[in-house]
Amino acid sequence: MSMTEALHDLAAQARRELDILAYPAAPWVDGVTAPDGSEALDCAIIGAGQFGLTIAAGLRREQVTRVTCFDAAAEGAEGPWVTYARMAMLRTPKDLTGPDLGLPSLSFRAFWQAQHGTEGWDEMHRVPRTAWMDYLNWYRTVLALPVRNLWRLISLKPSRAMLELRFATPAGERVIFARSVVLATGAAAGRSIPLPEAAHALPEGRALSAYDALDCTAFKGERLGILGGSATAFDLGIAALQAGAASATLCLRRQSLPYANPRRWMENAGFLAHYMDLPDATKWAYSLRLNRIGQSPPKPTYDLAMSTPGFAIRTASPWEEVRWNGSEVVVRGGGRTQYFDRVVYATGMRTALEDVPAFSAIAEHAARWEDRYTPPRALEAPGMGRNPYLNRYAAFEERIPCTAPWLGRIMSVMGGGGLSLGPVATSVSGMKYLVPLVLAGVKRQLFLDQQEADWARFTADIHAEIPKEAAAA
Repeated sequence: MSMTEALHDLAAQARRELDILAYPAAPWVDGVTAPDGSEALDCAIIGAGQFGLTIAAGLRREQVTRVTCFDAAAEGAEGPWVTYARMAMLRTPKDLTGPDLGLPSLSFRAFWQAQHGTEGWDEMHRVPRTAWMDYLNWYRTVLALPVRNLWRLISLKPSRAMLELRFATPAGERVIFARSVVLATGAAAGRSIPLPEAAHALPEGRALSAYDALDCTAFKGERLGILGGSATAFDLGIAALQAGAASATLCLRRQSLPYANPRRWMENAGFLAHYMDLPDATKWAYSLRLNRIGQSPPKPTYDLAMSTPGFAIRTASPWEEVRWNGSEVVVRGGGRTQYFDRVVYATGMRTALEDVPAFSAIAEHAARWEDRYTPPRALEAPGMGRNPYLNRYAAFEERIPCTAPWLGRIMSVMGGGGLSLGPVATSVSGMKYLVPLVLAGVKRQLFLDQQEADWARFTADIHAEIPKEAAAA
């Protein structure tokens, strides 16, 4: 990306601060030869979005140097920001930190003020969505982070004391060996909930997923029906109307739109840093209550939606029947019959390990919450127990002890991890506290791997500080 002079100066300042705070800068991780004779990566990071880049930067700062991010998207299109995300601004407060790793010059605030000044920062309510993507691109460039784009993970399995990763790339399949892996795919494991059978029975293009990159100008003049009450559903309705849609109707299965957002209340240094230290029963109770409450759209999003002509909300309106009558989509449910030109499903992302073929080996051996905790009958929740049971470093654990020790080499920053790590585990809100734990997990494994070699080096030399002759004087 091109940089203004101010951004160039900010980049130079960031590099200077990194140099000032570099201690301890001594290399400490041994190189290891992979089964195919290549040098294994210390860590392979799947995903080059906000978490992937930050973890890569953090590891390199800790002198873990053989690190690479792999992302299936093209450069500059990682994450949702310029694909299926449609909100005008991020949903989180503008002053959140995380990617900066404690360096003010690497923060979004510094990035924004270098271009728009202090007044520009004060005038901004929340971070513009595309500006966040610009910031991540700048961050990647400034730190010269190693990323391989258009590399899609096909499989991951153990191979001796490391992991074998197979990728589909523009040049064909490639195999990479790594001693640890971070799955940094964010809120989703990588794909949306499949469209139901009824949707596939509609003419092509009449049923869509809100989690695809859609051209909203195609909705011009149309009546759009959207199933779902999430912020994503609201964003799509607003974007469609702004692009010329005649109407956008959100259909919620709930009896009312959620209006509370206790997740924002939980964004403090206590919950963000120590939620994972709570007893399992308490974690379960928090997560269950949050699930039952649901999550409201951010107030700016709600206000914009309700002030946009053509926007409507229909509560208690499940889609029990969806069919094509020859000229329009007919939707029945909740005692209503509605007619649309096109329907869009905004019913969420798939987060189960079983839903992603590349994670099949993990899914076979990893512990789930149902393997570790049984809630009282009043707190039972179908499906919640299928979430992965992660340790405090965000690493997977074995379902059956001593059957898959390699799982401890895989850290997860994906949807489904919130029950173990906290309800904002995959958002910028939790990054400041989660990233250091992931870094510690990767470093811990690398350090323990070479403990015998380190002991041999420790005992093979006296590591003299001053000349031996001076000590004898």
